[in-house]
Amino acid sequence: MIKYRHVLMSALIVMFLLMHSAETMQASEPNWPQFRGPGGLGIAPDNQTYPVELDFSRNLLWKTEVPKGHSSPCIWGSHIFITARSGKSLETICIDRKNGEIKWRKSVEPETMEKIDNSNSHATPTPVCDGKRVYIYFGSFGLLAYDLDGNEVWKKPLPIPEIKYGTAASPILASNMVVINCDPPEGAYILAVNRDTGETIWRQDRQVEREGWSTPVLWKHGNEEELIVLGGHKLISYDLKDGRKRWWLYNLPKGAAPTPVYAEDTLFATATAAITGDPVNPIELPDFKELLESYDSNGDGRLLQAEIPDDLAFIYRMGPQHTGVKNRFSQFDTDQDGAIGEEEWRELAKQITMIQPRQMDVLIAIRSGGKEDLSESHVQWRTNEGIGQVASPLVYGGRVYIIKHGGIVTCFDTKAGDKVYSDKLGPRVYYFASPVAGDDKIYFCSLNGVVIVVQAGDIFKVLSRNRIEERIYATPALVDGNIYLRTDKCMYAFGE
Repeated sequence: MIKYRHVLMSALIVMFLLMHSAETMQASEPNWPQFRGPGGLGIAPDNQTYPVELDFSRNLLWKTEVPKGHSSPCIWGSHIFITARSGKSLETICIDRKNGEIKWRKSVEPETMEKIDNSNSHATPTPVCDGKRVYIYFGSFGLLAYDLDGNEVWKKPLPIPEIKYGTAASPILASNMVVINCDPPEGAYILAVNRDTGETIWRQDRQVEREGWSTPVLWKHGNEEELIVLGGHKLISYDLKDGRKRWWLYNLPKGAAPTPVYAEDTLFATATAAITGDPVNPIELPDFKELLESYDSNGDGRLLQAEIPDDLAFIYRMGPQHTGVKNRFSQFDTDQDGAIGEEEWRELAKQITMIQPRQMDVLIAIRSGGKEDLSESHVQWRTNEGIGQVASPLVYGGRVYIIKHGGIVTCFDTKAGDKVYSDKLGPRVYYFASPVAGDDKIYFCSLNGVVIVVQAGDIFKVLSRNRIEERIYATPALVDGNIYLRTDKCMYAFGE
Protein backbone atom coordinates (compact mmCIF):
# COMPACT_ATOMS: atom_id res chain seq x y z
CA MET A 1 0.00 0.00 0.00
CA ILE A 2 2.85 2.35 0.96
CA LYS A 3 4.58 1.49 -2.32
CA TYR A 4 1.51 2.47 -4.38
CA ARG A 5 1.16 5.66 -2.33
CA HIS A 6 4.75 6.61 -3.24
CA VAL A 7 4.07 5.83 -6.89
CA LEU A 8 0.92 7.98 -6.86
CA MET A 9 2.75 10.82 -5.09
CA SER A 10 5.60 10.67 -7.62
CA ALA A 11 3.14 10.75 -10.51
CA LEU A 12 1.39 13.79 -9.03
CA ILE A 13 4.71 15.60 -8.57
CA VAL A 14 5.74 14.85 -12.16
CA MET A 15 2.36 16.05 -13.43
CA PHE A 16 2.66 19.28 -11.40
CA LEU A 17 6.16 19.93 -12.69
CA LEU A 18 5.08 19.36 -16.28
CA MET A 19 2.11 21.70 -15.90
CA HIS A 20 4.25 24.34 -14.20
CA SER A 21 6.92 23.97 -16.88
CA ALA A 22 4.33 24.39 -19.66
CA GLU A 23 2.91 27.53 -18.02
CA THR A 24 6.39 28.97 -17.55
CA MET A 25 7.34 28.26 -21.18
CA GLN A 26 4.09 29.80 -22.38
CA ALA A 27 4.60 32.95 -20.30
CA SER A 28 8.22 33.28 -21.43
CA GLU A 29 7.40 33.19 -25.15
CA PRO A 30 8.09 36.51 -26.88
CA ASN A 31 4.82 38.36 -27.17
CA TRP A 32 3.10 41.61 -28.10
CA PRO A 33 -0.31 40.36 -27.04
CA GLN A 34 -2.68 43.25 -27.80
CA PHE A 35 -2.98 46.73 -29.29
CA ARG A 36 0.33 48.46 -28.43
CA GLY A 37 1.78 45.39 -26.77
CA PRO A 38 2.04 44.47 -23.06
CA GLY A 39 -0.44 46.54 -21.05
CA GLY A 40 -1.26 48.60 -24.14
CA LEU A 41 1.73 50.81 -23.30
CA GLY A 42 3.66 50.59 -26.58
CA ILE A 43 6.92 49.62 -24.86
CA ALA A 44 9.16 46.66 -25.67
CA PRO A 45 11.37 45.06 -22.99
CA ASP A 46 14.71 46.85 -22.88
CA ASN A 47 16.81 43.70 -23.15
CA GLN A 48 16.79 43.73 -26.96
CA THR A 49 18.44 45.88 -29.61
CA TYR A 50 16.06 47.26 -32.24
CA PRO A 51 17.16 48.52 -35.66
CA VAL A 52 17.59 52.20 -36.40
CA GLU A 53 16.85 51.73 -40.09
CA LEU A 54 14.19 49.77 -41.96
CA ASP A 55 16.14 48.96 -45.10
CA PHE A 56 14.61 46.72 -47.79
CA SER A 57 18.03 45.74 -49.11
CA ARG A 58 19.76 45.18 -45.76
CA ASN A 59 17.49 44.12 -42.90
CA LEU A 60 14.15 43.10 -44.39
CA LEU A 61 13.52 39.61 -42.98
CA TRP A 62 10.34 38.90 -44.92
CA LYS A 63 7.36 40.49 -46.63
CA THR A 64 3.85 39.02 -46.95
CA GLU A 65 0.96 40.48 -48.92
CA VAL A 66 -2.25 40.71 -46.87
CA PRO A 67 -5.78 42.02 -47.52
CA LYS A 68 -6.67 45.51 -46.34
CA GLY A 69 -7.34 46.20 -42.70
CA HIS A 70 -6.14 48.59 -40.04
CA SER A 71 -5.69 46.19 -37.14
CA SER A 72 -2.20 46.15 -35.67
CA PRO A 73 -0.13 42.95 -35.34
CA CYS A 74 -0.79 40.87 -32.22
CA ILE A 75 2.07 38.46 -31.52
CA TRP A 76 2.47 35.38 -29.35
CA GLY A 77 5.51 33.18 -29.83
CA SER A 78 5.72 32.22 -33.49
CA HIS A 79 2.20 33.51 -34.26
CA ILE A 80 1.25 36.92 -35.67
CA PHE A 81 -2.48 37.65 -35.73
CA ILE A 82 -4.15 40.35 -37.82
CA THR A 83 -7.63 40.88 -39.22
CA ALA A 84 -8.71 42.00 -42.69
CA ARG A 85 -11.64 42.29 -45.05
CA SER A 86 -11.76 40.26 -48.27
CA GLY A 87 -14.91 40.93 -50.27
CA LYS A 88 -17.87 39.99 -48.07
CA SER A 89 -15.68 38.15 -45.57
CA LEU A 90 -14.04 39.40 -42.39
CA GLU A 91 -10.86 37.42 -41.89
CA THR A 92 -8.59 36.48 -39.03
CA ILE A 93 -5.13 35.67 -40.39
CA CYS A 94 -2.30 33.90 -38.59
CA ILE A 95 1.22 34.49 -39.97
CA ASP A 96 4.37 32.59 -39.04
CA ARG A 97 6.63 35.09 -37.29
CA LYS A 98 9.77 33.32 -38.47
CA ASN A 99 9.23 33.35 -42.22
CA GLY A 100 6.04 35.32 -42.95
CA GLU A 101 4.11 32.34 -44.31
CA ILE A 102 0.39 32.31 -43.63
CA LYS A 103 -0.37 29.49 -41.17
CA TRP A 104 -4.15 29.75 -41.32
CA ARG A 105 -7.00 32.12 -42.07
CA LYS A 106 -10.59 31.97 -40.87
CA SER A 107 -13.52 34.09 -41.97
CA VAL A 108 -17.05 35.13 -41.08
CA GLU A 109 -19.60 36.75 -43.36
CA PRO A 110 -21.87 39.20 -41.54
CA GLU A 111 -25.29 39.93 -42.98
CA THR A 112 -24.51 43.66 -43.03
CA MET A 113 -21.28 45.62 -42.94
CA GLU A 114 -21.13 48.57 -40.56
CA LYS A 115 -20.90 52.06 -42.03
CA ILE A 116 -17.35 53.37 -41.95
CA ASP A 117 -15.38 56.44 -42.97
CA ASN A 118 -12.79 56.16 -45.75
CA SER A 119 -10.06 56.64 -43.15
CA ASN A 120 -11.26 53.54 -41.28
CA SER A 121 -11.69 49.87 -42.20
CA HIS A 122 -14.02 47.01 -41.31
CA ALA A 123 -11.05 45.33 -39.61
CA THR A 124 -9.60 48.00 -37.33
CA PRO A 125 -9.78 46.52 -33.78
CA THR A 126 -6.57 44.62 -32.98
CA PRO A 127 -6.78 40.98 -31.76
CA VAL A 128 -5.73 40.07 -28.22
CA CYS A 129 -4.04 36.79 -27.22
CA ASP A 130 -3.36 34.98 -23.93
CA GLY A 131 -1.19 32.16 -25.29
CA LYS A 132 -4.11 29.72 -25.45
CA ARG A 133 -6.59 31.58 -27.63
CA VAL A 134 -6.80 34.69 -29.77
CA TYR A 135 -9.87 36.92 -29.36
CA ILE A 136 -11.26 39.01 -32.21
CA TYR A 137 -13.80 41.82 -32.41
CA PHE A 138 -15.48 42.99 -35.62
CA GLY A 139 -18.02 45.80 -35.38
CA SER A 140 -20.00 44.15 -38.17
CA PHE A 141 -20.14 40.78 -36.39
CA GLY A 142 -19.18 40.67 -32.72
CA LEU A 143 -16.67 38.59 -30.75
CA LEU A 144 -14.83 35.42 -31.80
CA ALA A 145 -12.28 33.15 -30.14
CA TYR A 146 -9.89 30.75 -31.89
CA ASP A 147 -7.22 28.49 -30.49
CA LEU A 148 -3.72 29.04 -31.83
CA ASP A 149 -4.27 26.42 -34.55
CA GLY A 150 -7.28 28.31 -35.92
CA ASN A 151 -10.05 26.14 -34.46
CA GLU A 152 -13.10 28.16 -33.44
CA VAL A 153 -13.67 27.97 -29.67
CA TRP A 154 -16.71 30.23 -29.43
CA LYS A 155 -18.43 33.13 -31.10
CA LYS A 156 -20.72 35.83 -29.79
CA PRO A 157 -22.62 37.85 -32.42
CA LEU A 158 -23.39 41.42 -31.30
CA PRO A 159 -25.52 44.24 -32.77
CA ILE A 160 -23.70 46.60 -35.13
CA PRO A 161 -23.02 49.86 -33.27
CA GLU A 162 -23.85 53.05 -35.13
CA ILE A 163 -20.58 54.84 -34.49
CA LYS A 164 -19.48 57.74 -36.68
CA TYR A 165 -16.52 56.62 -38.84
CA GLY A 166 -17.01 52.98 -37.66
CA THR A 167 -15.61 50.96 -34.76
CA ALA A 168 -11.94 51.10 -33.80
CA ALA A 169 -11.55 50.19 -30.10
CA SER A 170 -9.73 46.88 -29.56
CA PRO A 171 -10.60 44.13 -27.05
CA ILE A 172 -8.38 43.64 -24.00
CA LEU A 173 -7.98 40.93 -21.35
CA ALA A 174 -8.74 41.52 -17.69
CA SER A 175 -8.88 38.76 -15.08
CA ASN A 176 -10.73 35.85 -16.73
CA MET A 177 -12.53 38.16 -19.13
CA VAL A 178 -12.40 39.65 -22.61
CA VAL A 179 -13.52 43.28 -22.42
CA ILE A 180 -14.71 45.57 -25.23
CA ASN A 181 -15.72 49.23 -25.24
CA CYS A 182 -18.56 50.13 -27.58
CA ASP A 183 -19.32 53.87 -27.65
CA PRO A 184 -22.06 54.95 -30.08
CA PRO A 185 -23.86 58.18 -29.08
CA GLU A 186 -26.87 56.10 -28.04
CA GLY A 187 -26.70 52.71 -26.33
CA ALA A 188 -23.01 52.83 -25.36
CA TYR A 189 -21.73 50.02 -23.14
CA ILE A 190 -18.75 48.06 -21.85
CA LEU A 191 -19.03 44.28 -22.15
CA ALA A 192 -17.03 41.68 -20.22
CA VAL A 193 -17.32 38.04 -21.35
CA ASN A 194 -15.80 34.81 -20.09
CA ARG A 195 -12.58 33.92 -21.96
CA ASP A 196 -13.42 30.22 -22.01
CA THR A 197 -17.04 30.39 -23.15
CA GLY A 198 -17.89 33.86 -24.44
CA GLU A 199 -20.75 34.10 -21.95
CA THR A 200 -21.50 37.54 -20.55
CA ILE A 201 -20.09 38.14 -17.06
CA TRP A 202 -21.24 41.73 -16.83
CA ARG A 203 -22.35 44.61 -19.01
CA GLN A 204 -22.23 48.24 -17.97
CA ASP A 205 -24.23 50.84 -19.85
CA ARG A 206 -22.49 54.16 -20.48
CA GLN A 207 -24.05 57.58 -20.82
CA VAL A 208 -21.89 59.35 -23.41
CA GLU A 209 -22.55 62.61 -25.20
CA ARG A 210 -20.43 61.77 -28.24
CA GLU A 211 -19.15 58.63 -29.93
CA GLY A 212 -15.74 57.25 -28.98
CA TRP A 213 -13.08 54.91 -30.33
CA SER A 214 -10.73 54.50 -27.38
CA THR A 215 -9.42 51.07 -26.37
CA PRO A 216 -9.79 50.40 -22.61
CA VAL A 217 -6.67 50.06 -20.48
CA LEU A 218 -6.15 47.85 -17.43
CA TRP A 219 -4.37 50.16 -14.99
CA LYS A 220 -2.16 48.17 -12.63
CA HIS A 221 -0.70 50.04 -9.66
CA GLY A 222 0.38 48.50 -6.37
CA ASN A 223 -1.96 45.59 -5.67
CA GLU A 224 -4.87 47.14 -7.56
CA GLU A 225 -6.26 46.80 -11.05
CA GLU A 226 -8.95 49.02 -12.52
CA LEU A 227 -10.49 49.32 -15.96
CA ILE A 228 -10.06 52.78 -17.50
CA VAL A 229 -12.21 53.96 -20.42
CA LEU A 230 -12.08 57.31 -22.21
CA GLY A 231 -15.03 58.55 -24.23
CA GLY A 232 -17.85 61.05 -24.64
CA HIS A 233 -16.30 63.94 -22.67
CA LYS A 234 -15.51 61.53 -19.82
CA LEU A 235 -12.72 59.45 -18.32
CA ILE A 236 -14.08 56.70 -16.04
CA SER A 237 -12.62 53.93 -13.89
CA TYR A 238 -14.66 50.72 -13.58
CA ASP A 239 -14.42 47.88 -11.07
CA LEU A 240 -13.41 44.59 -12.69
CA LYS A 241 -15.79 42.52 -10.58
CA ASP A 242 -19.07 44.00 -11.73
CA GLY A 243 -18.38 47.06 -13.90
CA ARG A 244 -19.50 49.64 -11.34
CA LYS A 245 -17.94 53.10 -11.54
CA ARG A 246 -15.08 53.77 -9.10
CA TRP A 247 -14.19 57.32 -10.14
CA TRP A 248 -14.73 59.72 -13.00
CA LEU A 249 -13.53 62.92 -14.61
CA TYR A 250 -16.07 64.82 -16.74
CA ASN A 251 -16.11 67.87 -19.05
CA LEU A 252 -13.21 66.74 -21.23
CA PRO A 253 -13.04 67.61 -24.96
CA LYS A 254 -15.14 65.32 -27.11
CA GLY A 255 -12.39 63.70 -29.22
CA ALA A 256 -11.84 60.23 -27.76
CA ALA A 257 -9.75 58.04 -30.05
CA PRO A 258 -6.40 57.74 -28.20
CA THR A 259 -5.99 55.11 -25.50
CA PRO A 260 -4.92 56.20 -21.99
CA VAL A 261 -1.56 54.92 -20.73
CA TYR A 262 0.08 54.72 -17.33
CA ALA A 263 3.40 54.63 -15.54
CA GLU A 264 3.03 53.02 -12.11
CA ASP A 265 0.66 55.18 -10.03
CA THR A 266 0.03 57.89 -12.66
CA LEU A 267 -2.43 57.68 -15.55
CA PHE A 268 -2.14 59.82 -18.69
CA ALA A 269 -5.00 60.54 -21.10
CA THR A 270 -5.54 62.86 -24.06
CA ALA A 271 -8.72 64.30 -25.59
CA THR A 272 -9.17 66.83 -28.38
CA ALA A 273 -11.61 69.54 -29.40
CA ALA A 274 -13.29 69.49 -32.80
CA ILE A 275 -11.47 72.15 -34.81
CA THR A 276 -8.55 73.62 -32.92
CA GLY A 277 -7.72 73.49 -29.25
CA ASP A 278 -3.95 73.91 -29.29
CA PRO A 279 -2.93 77.44 -28.28
CA VAL A 280 0.74 76.91 -29.16
CA ASN A 281 0.39 75.01 -32.44
CA PRO A 282 -2.59 76.63 -34.21
CA ILE A 283 -4.01 75.57 -37.56
CA GLU A 284 -1.34 76.22 -40.16
CA LEU A 285 -1.83 75.84 -43.89
CA PRO A 286 1.16 74.73 -45.95
CA ASP A 287 2.98 77.39 -47.94
CA PHE A 288 1.58 77.77 -51.45
CA LYS A 289 5.04 77.30 -53.00
CA GLU A 290 5.32 74.01 -51.13
CA LEU A 291 1.99 72.91 -52.61
CA LEU A 292 3.13 73.82 -56.11
CA GLU A 293 6.33 71.82 -55.70
CA SER A 294 4.31 68.78 -54.65
CA TYR A 295 1.21 68.93 -56.85
CA ASP A 296 1.53 71.42 -59.75
CA SER A 297 2.09 68.78 -62.39
CA ASN A 298 1.59 71.10 -65.40
CA GLY A 299 3.84 73.83 -63.96
CA ASP A 300 1.41 76.74 -64.46
CA GLY A 301 1.78 78.09 -60.92
CA ARG A 302 -1.80 77.21 -59.95
CA LEU A 303 -3.61 74.21 -58.48
CA LEU A 304 -6.16 72.52 -60.69
CA GLN A 305 -8.76 70.35 -58.99
CA ALA A 306 -7.35 67.26 -60.70
CA GLU A 307 -3.88 68.04 -59.30
CA ILE A 308 -5.03 68.15 -55.67
CA PRO A 309 -4.75 64.87 -53.73
CA ASP A 310 -7.87 63.50 -52.04
CA ASP A 311 -6.37 63.69 -48.54
CA LEU A 312 -5.27 67.36 -48.60
CA ALA A 313 -7.30 69.17 -45.93
CA PHE A 314 -7.23 72.85 -45.02
CA ILE A 315 -7.99 72.03 -41.36
CA TYR A 316 -5.70 69.06 -41.07
CA ARG A 317 -6.91 67.70 -37.76
CA MET A 318 -10.45 67.29 -39.10
CA GLY A 319 -9.40 65.33 -42.16
CA PRO A 320 -10.38 65.48 -45.84
CA GLN A 321 -13.96 64.31 -45.34
CA HIS A 322 -14.92 67.57 -43.66
CA THR A 323 -12.24 70.02 -44.78
CA GLY A 324 -10.86 68.52 -47.96
CA VAL A 325 -9.53 71.08 -50.45
CA LYS A 326 -10.55 68.94 -53.40
CA ASN A 327 -14.17 68.40 -52.41
CA ARG A 328 -14.57 72.11 -51.48
CA PHE A 329 -12.68 73.32 -54.53
CA SER A 330 -15.40 75.64 -55.82
CA GLN A 331 -15.44 77.56 -52.52
CA PHE A 332 -11.72 78.33 -52.78
CA ASP A 333 -11.70 79.07 -56.51
CA THR A 334 -13.30 82.45 -55.88
CA ASP A 335 -12.78 83.82 -59.41
CA GLN A 336 -14.14 80.56 -60.86
CA ASP A 337 -11.29 80.20 -63.37
CA GLY A 338 -10.87 76.47 -62.66
CA ALA A 339 -7.75 76.81 -60.50
CA ILE A 340 -6.63 78.00 -57.06
CA GLY A 341 -4.03 80.74 -57.26
CA GLU A 342 -1.68 82.10 -54.62
CA GLU A 343 -3.94 85.02 -53.65
CA GLU A 344 -6.93 82.71 -53.20
CA TRP A 345 -4.82 80.43 -51.00
CA ARG A 346 -3.66 83.39 -48.90
CA GLU A 347 -7.25 84.47 -48.34
CA LEU A 348 -8.11 80.97 -47.15
CA ALA A 349 -5.14 81.03 -44.74
CA LYS A 350 -6.33 84.40 -43.39
CA GLN A 351 -9.80 83.00 -42.67
CA ILE A 352 -8.38 79.93 -40.97
CA THR A 353 -6.26 81.96 -38.55
CA MET A 354 -9.41 83.77 -37.38
CA ILE A 355 -11.04 80.55 -36.14
CA GLN A 356 -11.18 80.56 -32.34
CA PRO A 357 -11.35 77.34 -30.31
CA ARG A 358 -14.39 76.68 -28.15
CA GLN A 359 -12.50 74.24 -25.97
CA MET A 360 -8.84 73.38 -25.46
CA ASP A 361 -7.24 70.00 -26.21
CA VAL A 362 -5.91 68.35 -23.08
CA LEU A 363 -3.24 65.95 -21.87
CA ILE A 364 -4.01 65.12 -18.26
CA ALA A 365 -2.04 63.26 -15.56
CA ILE A 366 -4.04 61.60 -12.76
CA ARG A 367 -2.76 60.12 -9.50
CA SER A 368 -4.06 56.75 -8.32
CA GLY A 369 -6.20 56.28 -5.24
CA GLY A 370 -9.12 58.52 -6.18
CA LYS A 371 -12.82 57.93 -5.58
CA GLU A 372 -15.86 59.38 -7.34
CA ASP A 373 -15.30 62.87 -8.85
CA LEU A 374 -11.58 63.57 -9.32
CA SER A 375 -11.81 67.06 -10.81
CA GLU A 376 -10.67 68.74 -7.58
CA SER A 377 -8.55 66.03 -6.00
CA HIS A 378 -6.32 63.78 -8.11
CA VAL A 379 -5.42 65.75 -11.24
CA GLN A 380 -1.63 66.04 -10.98
CA TRP A 381 -1.17 68.31 -14.00
CA ARG A 382 -2.62 69.16 -17.38
CA THR A 383 -1.50 70.83 -20.60
CA ASN A 384 -3.17 71.94 -23.84
CA GLU A 385 -0.23 71.83 -26.23
CA GLY A 386 0.51 69.41 -29.05
CA ILE A 387 -2.26 66.90 -28.32
CA GLY A 388 -2.74 64.13 -30.91
CA GLN A 389 -6.16 63.46 -32.44
CA VAL A 390 -5.78 59.71 -33.07
CA ALA A 391 -2.37 58.44 -31.95
CA SER A 392 -2.16 57.42 -28.28
CA PRO A 393 0.45 58.98 -25.98
CA LEU A 394 3.67 57.14 -25.14
CA VAL A 395 5.17 57.20 -21.64
CA TYR A 396 8.82 56.14 -21.76
CA GLY A 397 11.83 56.90 -19.60
CA GLY A 398 10.09 59.52 -17.46
CA ARG A 399 8.75 61.39 -20.48
CA VAL A 400 5.36 61.63 -22.24
CA TYR A 401 5.53 61.79 -26.04
CA ILE A 402 2.55 62.80 -28.17
CA ILE A 403 2.22 63.17 -31.95
CA LYS A 404 -0.51 65.16 -33.65
CA HIS A 405 -1.76 65.34 -37.23
CA GLY A 406 0.64 67.56 -39.11
CA GLY A 407 3.71 65.85 -37.68
CA ILE A 408 4.44 67.84 -34.52
CA VAL A 409 5.89 65.72 -31.70
CA THR A 410 5.86 67.16 -28.17
CA CYS A 411 7.64 65.79 -25.11
CA PHE A 412 6.70 66.46 -21.47
CA ASP A 413 8.17 65.51 -18.11
CA THR A 414 5.90 62.95 -16.44
CA LYS A 415 6.20 64.32 -12.89
CA ALA A 416 5.46 68.02 -13.32
CA GLY A 417 4.18 68.25 -16.90
CA ASP A 418 6.91 70.67 -17.97
CA LYS A 419 7.48 70.77 -21.72
CA VAL A 420 10.84 69.29 -22.68
CA TYR A 421 10.60 70.04 -26.42
CA SER A 422 8.26 70.38 -29.38
CA ASP A 423 9.43 69.86 -32.95
CA LYS A 424 8.36 68.77 -36.42
CA LEU A 425 9.04 65.24 -37.59
CA GLY A 426 8.94 66.24 -41.23
CA PRO A 427 6.32 67.07 -43.88
CA ARG A 428 2.81 67.97 -42.83
CA VAL A 429 1.03 64.59 -42.89
CA TYR A 430 -1.41 62.46 -40.86
CA TYR A 431 -0.42 60.15 -37.99
CA PHE A 432 -2.94 57.39 -37.26
CA ALA A 433 -0.48 54.82 -35.87
CA SER A 434 0.54 55.26 -32.23
CA PRO A 435 4.23 55.59 -31.31
CA VAL A 436 6.06 52.60 -29.81
CA ALA A 437 9.43 52.43 -28.08
CA GLY A 438 12.30 50.09 -27.26
CA ASP A 439 16.07 50.23 -26.90
CA ASP A 440 15.89 54.03 -26.27
CA LYS A 441 14.31 54.51 -29.70
CA ILE A 442 10.83 55.77 -30.53
CA TYR A 443 9.11 54.76 -33.78
CA PHE A 444 6.58 57.12 -35.39
CA CYS A 445 4.68 56.01 -38.50
CA SER A 446 3.04 58.53 -40.82
CA LEU A 447 0.04 57.72 -42.99
CA ASN A 448 2.04 58.36 -46.16
CA GLY A 449 4.39 55.49 -45.32
CA VAL A 450 7.40 56.98 -43.56
CA VAL A 451 8.73 55.43 -40.33
CA ILE A 452 10.68 58.04 -38.37
CA VAL A 453 12.99 56.79 -35.61
CA VAL A 454 13.69 59.32 -32.85
CA GLN A 455 16.17 59.08 -29.99
CA ALA A 456 14.37 58.91 -26.63
CA GLY A 457 15.39 61.59 -24.15
CA ASP A 458 15.43 65.32 -23.56
CA ILE A 459 16.85 66.35 -26.95
CA PHE A 460 14.89 65.95 -30.16
CA LYS A 461 17.08 63.88 -32.47
CA VAL A 462 15.89 62.05 -35.59
CA LEU A 463 17.94 58.89 -36.12
CA SER A 464 16.43 57.86 -39.45
CA ARG A 465 13.56 58.37 -41.87
CA ASN A 466 12.51 55.19 -43.65
CA ARG A 467 10.25 55.35 -46.71
CA ILE A 468 8.01 52.30 -46.95
CA GLU A 469 5.91 53.88 -49.75
CA GLU A 470 2.69 52.26 -48.53
CA ARG A 471 0.04 53.75 -46.26
CA ILE A 472 0.37 52.99 -42.57
CA TYR A 473 -2.64 53.01 -40.27
CA ALA A 474 -1.59 50.18 -37.95
CA THR A 475 0.73 50.49 -34.97
CA PRO A 476 3.92 48.39 -35.31
CA ALA A 477 4.98 45.65 -32.89
CA LEU A 478 8.43 45.28 -31.33
CA VAL A 479 9.37 41.70 -30.46
CA ASP A 480 12.69 39.91 -30.03
CA GLY A 481 14.74 42.68 -31.63
CA ASN A 482 12.52 42.82 -34.73
CA ILE A 483 9.96 45.36 -35.96
CA TYR A 484 6.71 43.97 -37.39
CA LEU A 485 4.96 46.55 -39.54
CA ARG A 486 1.58 46.32 -41.21
CA THR A 487 0.76 48.59 -44.16
CA ASP A 488 -2.38 48.74 -46.29
CA LYS A 489 -0.82 46.08 -48.54
CA CYS A 490 1.68 43.95 -46.64
CA MET A 491 3.11 42.68 -43.37
CA TYR A 492 6.84 43.32 -42.99
CA ALA A 493 9.48 42.10 -40.57
CA PHE A 494 12.71 44.05 -40.14
CA GLY A 495 15.62 43.08 -37.93
CA GLU A 496 19.38 42.75 -37.73
